[in-house]
Amino acid sequence: MTDIEVLDETGTNATLQHRVDRILTEVVPLVQPTTELDLPHLVIFRIVSPQTWQSEQVSQMNQAFTALRTRQPWWKMLAVVRREAAARSAFRRTAPLLRDLVMGATLSGPDLLSETILTPEGLLHSGVSTDETYLTQVVAHELVHHAQNRASKHGTRWADSRSAPPRLAISILEEGHARWADRQMTRQLFGTPVDADTAPRSDHYLRVAGDPRVADMYAARQIPYTVGCKLVEAAVQSVGIQRLNQVWRDGLLLPSQREMSAPELWATRLRTMT
Repeated sequence: MTDIEVLDETGTNATLQHRVDRILTEVVPLVQPTTELDLPHLVIFRIVSPQTWQSEQVSQMNQAFTALRTRQPWWKMLAVVRREAAARSAFRRTAPLLRDLVMGATLSGPDLLSETILTPEGLLHSGVSTDETYLTQVVAHELVHHAQNRASKHGTRWADSRSAPPRLAISILEEGHARWADRQMTRQLFGTPVDADTAPRSDHYLRVAGDPRVADMYAARQIPYTVGCKLVEAAVQSVGIQRLNQVWRDGLLLPSQREMSAPELWATRLRTMT
């Protein structure tokens, strides 16, 4: 049994709060049959301002680099420090531009719970809030991340046995799996998969997305969704969802760089691994 909590922390988006709550009651029962992953006992969605989104991202970055430093031997510390400095610099440079465009993010909460934060501005400028089908797809996608986090214990199942699981492999797996799953669920609800990338973007969205300071980064952020969805779809068709789900417990099963470009290779390895 999964409890649902939708919070409007802006105090001005009660209608959006009710819409998200209603969508969750429809989508929560579909997650386990679709992915064969269980949701946590509590699912939290928070409606927040872009400023809160930005501060939450900084907090998550702090947690991630603190955890990384504790896992690394002393001779790798300089590389970690440089990587952290580069990440912080990039975030400071782009966050003020991107924060009005980001629809949502699912983050680690207390006691290994997940929290999804949605920004009304991002949902508006992306065109998602204009159509219930687009909003359903976004909510379903983020909901799958809750199930992933429960299965991998927010990645600690990988980190327990691997000092530094490859970030790109994790991103491609998580986003590709969530994209594959949200397509299955929206097909069941609406008869055809929904793609929020086709929603009508605002002029502000298009202007910021085309800004040279963020264009390359924005394009790169789409790769995990497209590449990952093909990777997961090939694995499910080849070895089935139960075999695929072993990856949430074993970092050795994360896709390699070569396998990301050749999904059939990853499917073959999943089939042969015990």
